[in-house]
This record gives sequence, C-alpha cells and structure tokens, in this order.
Amino acid sequence: MFDYLESYLTERRKQLLKEVAAKRTRHFTVVTEDVYQLHNTSAVVRTCDIFGIQDLHVVEEITGKRIDKEIAMGAQK
Repeated sequence: MFDYLESYLTERRKQLLKEVAAKRTRHFTVVTEDVYQLHNTSAVVRTCDIFGIQDLHVVEEITGKRIDKEIAMGAQK
C-alpha cells in the first residue's frame, strides 16, 4: 500500500516522511483513564503526536465517550 501512495509523493516529501518516522518513539506509553472532559483527552492525543509517542491508551470505563476522528487536526500548531 505504501508503494502505491509513495508514487504520489515528491522526493522531498518522501525524505521528510522518513525523517519524521525515524524520530517516533515507543520508549513511552501514555495512559489516560476516565477523563471527564473529552477536550483534555484530545489535548493528550495531540501532545503525544507532537512528541512522537506511538503508544497511547484511553481507558473509559465510567464516561465511555467516543474520540473524535479529527482529533489530531491542528497538532502541528
């Protein structure tokens, strides 16, 4: 699948993608549990994205809210 998508990328974009992917980490795992206000969980997701943290677990046993699909939009800001 990546080979297909790669055909649409410029050489500069391919290199940037490889550089960014190489800086991601699995040395940390972030866990949130029963966060009442969903926007706080959204902030944690964006922060993980910014710092390259690959593993995030959201445990919702009490409130059971759905995470917005577009939660990471704007993380680059």
